[in-house]
Amino acid sequence: MSEEMNKDSIDETPGEDQAGDPNCESNENGDSSDTLLSQEAFEEAIREKEQFRSIAQRAQADLVNYRQRASQELEESRRTVKFGILSRFLGVADDLSRAIDNLPEDADETWIEGISLVARNLSNSLEMEGVQKIIAIGEQFDPYQHEAIMYEERCEEEGTIVNVIQDGYKLNDRILRPARVVVAQAKNIEEEKIDSEKQVDEQEEN
Repeated sequence: MSEEMNKDSIDETPGEDQAGDPNCESNENGDSSDTLLSQEAFEEAIREKEQFRSIAQRAQADLVNYRQRASQELEESRRTVKFGILSRFLGVADDLSRAIDNLPEDADETWIEGISLVARNLSNSLEMEGVQKIIAIGEQFDPYQHEAIMYEERCEEEGTIVNVIQDGYKLNDRILRPARVVVAQAKNIEEEKIDSEKQVDEQEEN
């Protein structure tokens, strides 16, 4: 009897019927779900990486722009300070020039040479810093470089500078002080006609 029971138990050994066991199917579904989650996590990590890279690139670009702006502002500040200091020395140069032009006849030669030397040294120092005198006499009036103090009726072409009241200076392309000038103005045609007629009448009377 025990042999029959063993035989029956052998006949009941799991076979193909257990291939469709729900537990096996759930394991397979679990593996596919894990794979899907892993793929999504990988893609999300890639997106975050690109975002961080973009943020880092923008931050680096902002830093470069900031450094450039800071450098430009510092350079502009230096130019402004230099501009102000050099502008003050122009008045000293004017005073020395007037002193030399109005030296008394009985002035001591040593004193004349000394003040002339100071004026030359100051002029050379200004030139070394990039300061240049604005050319005016014979030039056409330029409102950027010249300041018209008065107009005179002259035979020169209208707008030509005929005299300089005060020298002007520029630092590279920036005007330290415009030259104060006298500008030629065309004569009034009617006045010229009247003058010419008067001359003719005077000649006839004579």
